[in-house]
Amino acid sequence: MAAVHLLGWDEQQAYEELLYWDSVIQRGHRLLPEDYDRYEELRYWYDCLCYEEDLRHYHEYVASIGTMEEKPQVEEPVAPPKHISAHDRIMMAKHSEVYPSAEDLEAVQTIVSHVECALKAASDQIDAPKTDGDPAKAESTSADSKDRVLRGVMRVGLVAKGLLLKGDAELELVLLCSNKPTVTLLKQVAEKLLEQLEIISKGTYKVNECPQDAAITVTSNSESVLSLIIRLTSPLFRMEQTETQKVDDPPDVLDRQKCLTALASLRHAKCFQAKISQLNSALVVIRVTRDLCYRVPSWSPLLGWPLELLVEKAISTCERQMGVGESFRRLLECVASGILLEDGPGLKDPCEKEEVDAAAALTAQQREDITSSAQLALRLCAFGQIHKVLGMDSRPKARRLGFLKENTAQIRPSEHFNLPAKRPHAEVEKGEEEVQLNNKQRKFLKFQKRFQRKSFNDDLNMNAVMRLNQYKPGLDYKLISQTGPVHEPVFTMTVELNKKTYEATGPSKKAAKVNVAIKVLQDLGLPTGPDPKSEPVDAEDQKSAGAAAASGPEGAAARNPSDASGQGPILTKNGKNPVMELNEKRRSLKYELSSETGGSHEKCFVMEVSLKHSHCSLVCFF
Repeated sequence: MAAVHLLGWDEQQAYEELLYWDSVIQRGHRLLPEDYDRYEELRYWYDCLCYEEDLRHYHEYVASIGTMEEKPQVEEPVAPPKHISAHDRIMMAKHSEVYPSAEDLEAVQTIVSHVECALKAASDQIDAPKTDGDPAKAESTSADSKDRVLRGVMRVGLVAKGLLLKGDAELELVLLCSNKPTVTLLKQVAEKLLEQLEIISKGTYKVNECPQDAAITVTSNSESVLSLIIRLTSPLFRMEQTETQKVDDPPDVLDRQKCLTALASLRHAKCFQAKISQLNSALVVIRVTRDLCYRVPSWSPLLGWPLELLVEKAISTCERQMGVGESFRRLLECVASGILLEDGPGLKDPCEKEEVDAAAALTAQQREDITSSAQLALRLCAFGQIHKVLGMDSRPKARRLGFLKENTAQIRPSEHFNLPAKRPHAEVEKGEEEVQLNNKQRKFLKFQKRFQRKSFNDDLNMNAVMRLNQYKPGLDYKLISQTGPVHEPVFTMTVELNKKTYEATGPSKKAAKVNVAIKVLQDLGLPTGPDPKSEPVDAEDQKSAGAAAASGPEGAAARNPSDASGQGPILTKNGKNPVMELNEKRRSLKYELSSETGGSHEKCFVMEVSLKHSHCSLVCFF
């Protein structure tokens, strides 16, 4: 065969030729020299082709790996399924106890919004004399808050952070002024505020002046007595610390330290909303710990910004998300380790430029008491007594476990573990003596009782198709037509049994199949099972109906005293197994499997045995 240049080959034709020469060699034939050279040439071509293909795949793989390494990994790991521990459940139960009701929150929102609106109107009245007769100047003044005497009002403390508990009646607002606030300005704001509150809600609020605290107190006269403290301050107090030149203050200027504290509360509220409120379970832990500070006197000095910073440090330093129970325990571990002690690391205030300890106001004895109390609480948590730390009488019960305990009767046990019923004494023949069974016979009887097959009428949940399949396995259901509109089709199914064809219709293939099975069972006189369209009936009625329907020749032949009562296996009159007794009378009998029908879940075996001049067969179901 003449050799052809590699570049001129047709790959498909060359590959088929290679397969041909390879099959010739495998059959044991020897090739001629020129044919063998042709075969070697084809082999070399195929090896080169495979090598080039593998090399191309390798280069593509290397390129894909490089592309994956260059791209940032943006896929987050799949979060594990959420698990609610016992500590989480107790913490949430305590949180629901201390959380304020909807009526309390509505009352807080009402007084805060009323005071904010009244302060806005009071600010407009104070700035009104500057713009009398000049509407253009009034518009520019209202647009630029820097030229106003009162620059704005901000929520701080528990209202801004969302940490209110039941019984919290003191709320805080900060009123920013352009210049350093004075006693005169405080009294003027109080008068204007009272006038505006009377307009908004007459006789509801009472306004008091507190110049020594640089604040104005608004008290509500409603059922839930709330007190709102408005603290006056100005950014000039903080700017004065960095400036060398000191400006002469008015003689009646408010207390400088009180105004600096109000400015610090503003910074704390902004920092809390930006960092702490975003942490998982931080708000719940802070609310529960605030309740602990109210109940335990040694923890009360920690209330406020130091407690919030401690919770932030305990939760944010963990590399994974924690539940509320684990977060609270981590907070106790943090305090118990000595972070608040004088020789400890301390709490750096992130809202200050210099190195400032947020817990600097605590004395040495208070630090020792808080650390000791945290160590005791941590030991109680370790021994499952967290409810004592939270001040609860007992541990709340798990809802899921309680539900299962109350409704255990609804869960039906598996039939594999049902104990077989004992045979009544009436079934044993009175004229014969009681036969003693050996251990082997008892084990066989126990095995038969354990895996005893249900009769045709025992299972009340079988539909018509299942019942018909049990009576005659392997039936062929055929869909012969589909009529009606698209939204309301009608399917027609047929099945053939004993050379007779049955036909039925239904709104779906499944319903048509059930209907044709019901028609076949009714024609055979067998129970059809529960009707899906009818109301469910009692089990006793279904059993009685099934027993009445199964009175045909097949049902009567299939029933026996043992199957009807569902009690014990079939024994001979001597109390022995029939196979064992037959083996005693006829040795070396050969049992043969004649046929096997049915699906994997419903087997039907036919066994045969020969006795000299007679031939017997037995049908067994498994």
